[in-house]
Formats: sequence, C-alpha cells, structure tokens
Amino acid sequence: MLAMSDGRFKEGNRHAEKHSLEEWANIFEGIYEKAKEGEFLSLQQAFIESDVRPSTERWLCSKYPVLATIKKDIADCIANRINKGGLLAEFNPAMSIWRLKQLGEHDVQKTDVTTNGKDVNNTPIINFVKADD
Repeated sequence: MLAMSDGRFKEGNRHAEKHSLEEWANIFEGIYEKAKEGEFLSLQQAFIESDVRPSTERWLCSKYPVLATIKKDIADCIANRINKGGLLAEFNPAMSIWRLKQLGEHDVQKTDVTTNGKDVNNTPIINFVKADD
C-alpha cells in the first residue's frame, strides 16, 4: 500500500476490502441459486436479504464485468419467477407486468411501413392537376 503525500493511496487500501473478487463471485452465485429457487421478487430484495448493500452491488458490477453478468442472470431468474406467477394467477397480472418492465423486459412494438408488400419509399407520388384551366 503506497501512500501519497496528501494521504490518499496510490493503489487503494486492499486491507479495507471486505472480499476478494472470487469471494464476491461466490456470493453472487449463491444469490443466483436462491433466485433460481424463486426466493426473490426483485433485485433489491435479492441483494439486501443476502446482506449486500445495493450501493456495493452497483459499484462491484461497474468494476467487475463478471459480477455484472451474474447480476443479469439473477434478474433473469427473478423475471422467470414473476412471469410464471403472473401466468399461473399467483400474482396480480398488472403488477407482474410492471415488475418485469423494472427488470428490463419490454413490449415488442412493430410498425408496418409497407404498402402491398412494397416499401413506402418506393411508392410513386402522383400529383393531380385540375383539368378545367
């Protein structure tokens, strides 16, 4: 640990870190296993009930892509549980849809911009001219 003249550390205070990356990965994997079992209905619940502060989780995921990937897997497990609960009428459908959108799901919206199978941009423009002049 190398201290700068102003008291800050050049390499950071490794002694203040609570867990190594490997330990954090194991903690996130444990949360994933619980999410797979349907124990959680939100990411906040998953991390808080697993004794991981949300700010810590956000910082770790921004610093370590492997943890961000596991977090996405946790969110997918939670979305699966909510989707199943909504379809089986265990949960209120409107609240299930809202929660799924909070987890990143979205409605597919498609706009058809064709005319008789042809692209609108290729449709000729016809100008009508008044003939009595």
